[in-house]
Amino acid sequence: MNKGMALLALALLAGCSGATTAEKQNVNLVLDADFTTGTLLLTCRDSSSGSCHVLVAGSGEPVRLSAEKGKTAESATGAAEGARFCAGEAEPQNGCSLTPLRDGEQIYRSSRVKTESK
Repeated sequence: MNKGMALLALALLAGCSGATTAEKQNVNLVLDADFTTGTLLLTCRDSSSGSCHVLVAGSGEPVRLSAEKGKTAESATGAAEGARFCAGEAEPQNGCSLTPLRDGEQIYRSSRVKTESK
């Protein structure tokens, strides 16, 4: 085998090495619900994406809230007995795992490592 063929074979093998990358995804937020007024208050403490997102369902139309890291967002509707929510560093999709919403403050934290093969 000549030198050029050997280099080509090495280049092809290097491209098929199956390199894996890992990315840490985390979110830390506070969701404050006031059942008396129906108000929701989302405070984004930390997020790997730079923002926090919440979906609240079960008290009329679903309510979506988003806040940038270090900021707060408010909704005048959505907080009620029987409502449920899901949260994350990305906008929750329909079918997300809903948690019962309580009157008062809920602290939500999540951390995971996403791996991707190339």
